[in-house]
Order: sequence, then structure tokens, then C-alpha cells
Amino acid sequence: MLVSFRQVLSNFGFLALWFGQLNSQLADRVFVYVLMVIAYRLTHTNLGVVVPLLAFGIPSVLFGPLAGVFVDKWDRKWVLAITSIIRGLLILLIIPLVEQSLVLIFMVSFLIYTATQFFAPAESSAIPELVKRDDLIVANSLFMITWMGASVIGFGLGAPLVNIFSNEGTFIASAVLYFLAAVAIFLVPLKPRERRQEGKNPSIIKDLLFGIEFIRRRQIVRYSLYKLFVATAAIAIISLLAISYAKEVLGIEAKNFGYLIFAVGAGMLFGMGFLERLRRWLTKGTIVVLSFIMSGLALILIGRVSDLYLALFLIFLLGVGNIFITSSIQTILQQRIPRRIRGRVFGIQNMLINSAFVFPVILAGAAADIYGVQATMGALGWLVVLTGLAGIFLPKFRTV
Repeated sequence: MLVSFRQVLSNFGFLALWFGQLNSQLADRVFVYVLMVIAYRLTHTNLGVVVPLLAFGIPSVLFGPLAGVFVDKWDRKWVLAITSIIRGLLILLIIPLVEQSLVLIFMVSFLIYTATQFFAPAESSAIPELVKRDDLIVANSLFMITWMGASVIGFGLGAPLVNIFSNEGTFIASAVLYFLAAVAIFLVPLKPRERRQEGKNPSIIKDLLFGIEFIRRRQIVRYSLYKLFVATAAIAIISLLAISYAKEVLGIEAKNFGYLIFAVGAGMLFGMGFLERLRRWLTKGTIVVLSFIMSGLALILIGRVSDLYLALFLIFLLGVGNIFITSSIQTILQQRIPRRIRGRVFGIQNMLINSAFVFPVILAGAAADIYGVQATMGALGWLVVLTGLAGIFLPKFRTV
């Protein structure tokens, strides 16, 4: 395990991409944290907090697959760098609009996350080009822990940043992080895009349909995307409900919900240390199935407890399950998708996982307002458990 980590961490190209991802994700989380707090203060409802998440999810539904087509056509390094710069500039644009109107906040946020639709598939497509096949699960674990770590740092430090620098200063900090991501990405030694012979370039629609058909014909790829959708929906719903759960159930102030995210991040860090060893005993598919069942049971119990320390422990287990699920599934996909169509498939993946921030989140927000936070988390837990049990009946997936 240590050998694999050393090999990955000694790879300069991977480190540069990883640092770019860290800054980009951290900028996202700090930005969203401030928007969620502002939305909750303006509306005092769970559905109000959905507005910033909708601005995150809707662009992926509208533009995610199409963005993946262009990622396959353009130089991926430039896609990653330019979209980071654009997002930083748009963050600066939102400063005069903050706390004026949820509609204005949504509109600018919509533009920011539209640019993200190009960044995400380019990033996922780049990882297999920078590390060896056997090191992919370690590389993906590091990227997943960074994704959650950015949530931990961004959400956990959101309150003190706002208290010290105000909303405007915190937005400026987010923009600077995007600019730092662009600088790091310029150092990544990605291979140039494969050029097609003139006269043989299919239309954009044909390229998109080819990616969809590839997914349709590959059962393991299709099932992996479905499970990733459920896992992401669960994380999105937990993020949504964390504010009211912290205040109404655990009895801590709403702005302290970031501590719950800390517990998830700690679980992911703990799980990352064992994933490489665990895959020597179990297949990646089996790890995913068992992790879904464990995470679902943890969610069901969360819906039944109000003790802070017990809740933090169960949330810690969610973090362990999440790193097992996301890292294993991402590795399965990267190993089964040819380089020339990765942008298209990961563009569709990006649409699916980000659409989990739209309809499931809206339903969960409404359910929490009607039935309560704990009942909603319990119901989510049963859905996650059933998703894991369904994997038992797909032998091809379990043996991956």
C-alpha cells in the first residue's frame, strides 16, 4: 500500500493536477457555504438552502454531456486552466449582488457551475493519463479525499472566514483559489489531443450519441454510473440537511454544521488508508456493494439518534463507506473507458452525479420540512441499503 502511495505522490504531473483540484474544490465549497448560510437566513427553510445547490446541479443536466464532447475535441490542459480562470472572475462578479436577491445569486452561480461542466470531465479523463493502471485506485482515493477534504476545510472554516473577512472578503478568497488552480494546471504534462484526419470528424450530436451508446452497451459501466448517482444523491441530501440537523436535532447552532462535515472527512481519510489493502482480499465490485449496505445502516441509525457523539461516529462511518464507493467506482470506469471517448462518458457521468443535487435534493428538502430531518435521513438510509443489496444480483459487477 505504501509503495503505491509513494509512486503516486512522487509523480509531478499528478501532484500538479491534484493541487489544482484541491484549490478548485476548496473554492467551490467556501463559495457554496456562504451562499447556503445566506439562503437559510433569507428564507429560514430547507428548501431555501436548495437554491445554491440548484445552481450547482441544473447546469450539469443541461450542459454536462455536451461539455464532455468538447473535452474530447479540445486540449484538456487548456480546458482545465481556462475554466478555472473564468470561475474566479465570475466569483468576483457576484460580490455586489450578495444578500440582495436569491435570483441574482442563482444566476451568477449558474454561470460559474456551467464552466465547471467542462472542468470535471477533463479532470477525470486526465487522471489515467498521469498514473499507472495499478495505481488508479490510490490516485482516485486521493482525489476523493481531496473532494471531501475541501468540504471539510471549506465548510468547517466558512464561519470563521465570514466572521473575519465578511462575505465579500470570503468571495475574494474563493476567486484567488480558482486562479491558483489555473496556475497549477498549466504545469501538468498532459499529452496533446489525438488529431483526427480531416474530413473524418463526426458531428457533435453523433459524438454525443456514441458516448451514450457506449454506456448503454456496457453493463458494468452503466451500473457503476447508477450507483455513483445514488451515492452522490446521499451526500447531497446529507449536506442539505446538515444545517437543520445540527440545529434541531443535535442542539448546536446552524453555522456549526461544518463539524458534521469534519466527521465525514475523517472517515474518508481513515478509509483511504485501508482501501488499497482491502482490494487485495475483495474485488472492487464487492467493496462497493458492502459499503452501500454499511452506509445505509449508518444513515438509518442517524435518523434515530440525537446524541452528538454517537451521531458523529455514525457520520464517520458514512465517510468510510463513501471513500470505498467513489474511489472503487471511479477506478472501474477509468479502466473500462477508452481514452478517445473519456470526455464524453465522464461528461455524462458529471451530468448524472450533479443532477443528484437537483431532484433528490428538492424532494429531501420538502420531506424534511414536512416529516422532519430524522425521518428523511432514515428513509434515505433504506434507499442506500437497497441499492447495495441490488448489487448482489449482478455477478458481473461483483467480480470486477
